[in-house]
Amino acid sequence: MPWRRNPTVRFDASVRSEAIVTGLFGAGVVAGFYFLLDLARGQPLMTPSVLGDLLLLQRPIVEAPNTAAVLGYSVVHTLAFILFGFALTMLVRAAERSALARYAVVQLLVVFELFFYGLLMIASEQARGLFPFLGVLAANSLAAVVMLVWLWRHHPRLAVAFRDEPLGATDGATASSP
Repeated sequence: MPWRRNPTVRFDASVRSEAIVTGLFGAGVVAGFYFLLDLARGQPLMTPSVLGDLLLLQRPIVEAPNTAAVLGYSVVHTLAFILFGFALTMLVRAAERSALARYAVVQLLVVFELFFYGLLMIASEQARGLFPFLGVLAANSLAAVVMLVWLWRHHPRLAVAFRDEPLGATDGATASSP
């Protein structure tokens, strides 16, 4: 594994805990967003129920939440965000030293914003109507902001790196280099 051979990016307990917390923040924000949205619609837990049904390859039931689907989706949702937390944390740590890694963080966040919506487009025509693009964009954007604020506060060298080297600059190049 490349990060184990690279002494500047250690995969130790601090990385694991930071990545897990990052992922849990993201998962919690999205879950909270949709819980509040479902409450406003008068159908608490309908979102994880529908997504859980899709995950279990069942036709989504929109009349009443399916407890097994809610629990199953919640586990998968949380694990997916923890994995994303690992990717984001490792990139942010690398971004303290590399302009290219800072650019990769931006690209990862763009993929994050669109990935779930793309899965919905493939998964089910019925689910598409339940998750308008702006809602997915809002939930994912809020999660991204919370995760980035958390990481920004734990990586003060990142602010210095952004100030000293423009986003996407060649590693080692300065803003005044041709």
